[in-house]
Amino acid sequence: NLDGSGEVVAVCDTGLDTGDANSIHPDFSGRIHAMLSYPINSYYAPYIKNPGADDGSADLDSGHGTHVAGSVLGDGSSSDGLSGTEGPIRGLAHGARLVFQAIEQEMKWEDSSYYGSIGRYLLSGIPDNISTLFADAYAHNARIHSNSWGGGDPGAYDAQSEQLDRFVWEHKDFCVLVAAGNDGTDQDGDGKINPMSVTSPATAKNCICVGASENERSNFNGEQYGLWWSDDYPVAPYRNAPMADNPEQVVAFSSRGPTQDGRIRPDLVAPGTFVLSTRSSRIAANNNAWAAFPGSRKYFYMGGTSMATPLAAGAATLVRQFLRRDKGIANPSAALIKATLIAGSKRLPDIGNAGAVCDNEQGFGRLDLDGALAPQASSAIEYIDVAQGLSTGEIWSREILIQSDAIPLRVVMAYSDYPGEHLVNNLNLILTAPDGKRHVGNASGDGTLTMDANNNVEMVQVTTPLPGSWRIEVVASNVPQANQEFALVIVGALGQPDESGLIRAESKPGLAIPDQDPAGVYDAISLTQAGRIRTVAVEVDIRHTYIGDLKVDLISPAGTQITLHNRSGASKQDLHGRYEVQSTGALAGLIGQSIAGEWRLSVSDHARIDEGTLRSWTLEIAPEADEWEELKAAPALHIPDNDAQGIYHTLEMGRAGAVRELELQVDITHTYIGDLRVVLSAPSGKTVTVHERTGGNRDNLIRTFDTGTTPALSPLIGESAKGEWTLSVSDHAGRDIGKLNAWGLRIRF
Repeated sequence: NLDGSGEVVAVCDTGLDTGDANSIHPDFSGRIHAMLSYPINSYYAPYIKNPGADDGSADLDSGHGTHVAGSVLGDGSSSDGLSGTEGPIRGLAHGARLVFQAIEQEMKWEDSSYYGSIGRYLLSGIPDNISTLFADAYAHNARIHSNSWGGGDPGAYDAQSEQLDRFVWEHKDFCVLVAAGNDGTDQDGDGKINPMSVTSPATAKNCICVGASENERSNFNGEQYGLWWSDDYPVAPYRNAPMADNPEQVVAFSSRGPTQDGRIRPDLVAPGTFVLSTRSSRIAANNNAWAAFPGSRKYFYMGGTSMATPLAAGAATLVRQFLRRDKGIANPSAALIKATLIAGSKRLPDIGNAGAVCDNEQGFGRLDLDGALAPQASSAIEYIDVAQGLSTGEIWSREILIQSDAIPLRVVMAYSDYPGEHLVNNLNLILTAPDGKRHVGNASGDGTLTMDANNNVEMVQVTTPLPGSWRIEVVASNVPQANQEFALVIVGALGQPDESGLIRAESKPGLAIPDQDPAGVYDAISLTQAGRIRTVAVEVDIRHTYIGDLKVDLISPAGTQITLHNRSGASKQDLHGRYEVQSTGALAGLIGQSIAGEWRLSVSDHARIDEGTLRSWTLEIAPEADEWEELKAAPALHIPDNDAQGIYHTLEMGRAGAVRELELQVDITHTYIGDLRVVLSAPSGKTVTVHERTGGNRDNLIRTFDTGTTPALSPLIGESAKGEWTLSVSDHAGRDIGKLNAWGLRIRF
């Protein structure tokens, strides 16, 4: 069961109930990780009497922030026993902890007319650089960030968009969700919602932009778009349409794409009308937002993409928990979380072009967690983070086995692009069927094979896939800011996957081969991927009138020279060949060498008269598979206060071999982590201290230590893995107490 336990979510909004963790709404009690408030931006100083003021984290006006937070992670404790509900009124991630960032402040205007024209409370605490919000949340261990606010020119990529993209580019494990906006209208009266109404920061490339689909609330069927907003929806079909009777429909007011640079918006949609969630106790007694909830004043109904976004943020939190806990991906990227949500989305019918996988009303479809994490019977899902990335011209590929045509094949690629308007790094997704038919990402549905050069999310869906071996390729078409990491999610009737993870790079030099010149010519391909070679293959395309004159050699970055062709073939014309370890045994000499570096192909002519051209060549390398073993336990041991002996727990590794890499995950709840010492002991008795009374008065130590980023673990590299691994946790000062909830090890052999 997934409830967000072990995860920290940040919500940036108006405020949270009382603003005091000791008197907060019961649905958040005990799970406030931090509450932050941001003062009035200096931009407003000339217009107000209270420049720089900060009235704290309380939700005093609309109740917007309290409602949003409840949809993410409220635990529903106030709804126990209420009539009129089918279950608790709670958020998806009701076990997660909350970092709340309050950005609404009371404005004391110099010009009193502004109270009527602008309002008393504004989101005036938003910093000039919104990466400040992200950095603060990240420092408090939040890796999911929900934002139900925005504005600016429709479709524009502005400074806030760039700031968001830059932060995620630099912190690829930080998943930001942003509401698309509520500016969808039919003001021209043609019966269609006008395009390009999405606003910043939802126009950023590296966020999950969330639109709204209708909820299903039969008790509100009398509420119609035209009755609420007659100028925006003057004619059918929206004027008399109920707002919450068809979950297969995109909400009329949900902002549409594309962006001004042609990118798809939103990414997906989630329910956004008459959403029931927590109500702030500090707002006016007569404030019922969209509608009061008869059963309790602790809840009410609201609507908007603001309400859809926290539902998606709660889902993203569960995805992260699932990937970490169930799939052993210790630190999943934001791109992988995004790809997972999109891979599970349900396409709404009768919207967009028939056969298309995405459009600018619903994006890739409506949020569906079952589709993302628990697929239908006989199907499976693979979740892949490719952290080594690609440079221009490189190709990542793998073979998958499809066992049945009864289950659609769906592949989603997503990546966090370099900041800047338009797509900077362009990766393309290509699938090749067993019969050779190709499918490209984000196909329009009209049968054309046009590569997508605008979006950093691509999907291929094949409704009735041909059983057999399919090839998935991610092609680095243009990567000026290398290396571009990416994530893939594969859904279908998958057989045993091939774990090769092929690297494929092609060069088309068009080099003339000089006649009777043993020095010849050479061309180079540079690879940046880490790792060692498991197998290697080379394809060449040489135009020549007498291939018996030719010698062709491959030179590895280590300087090893392998002869692929040595003056055979006599008078045959043109050399089109593929050389593999099985057919060219000398290539086996490269196995185990490093992949990264400059690979050269040398072509020389050793007789007179005939000439030719090296048209192209391709290098294909399968890296050694990483072999990881994982151990985990949830001992729930209480840590005695001010006791240097502390507690310990052991895990038994049954596999023999030396440690190449190690990850240590700990989940410790404690009210003052500056009291704690955490020590890991290997089977040999060698010990390392990973946490030595740092962190001051911060709560809870929930993190992953690894040999790549934690120097203290380095002495364990090369240690024998087999035997008992022991984690010791001790408290070295009085007053504060805690518990070792869970811990685990991942060891690479």
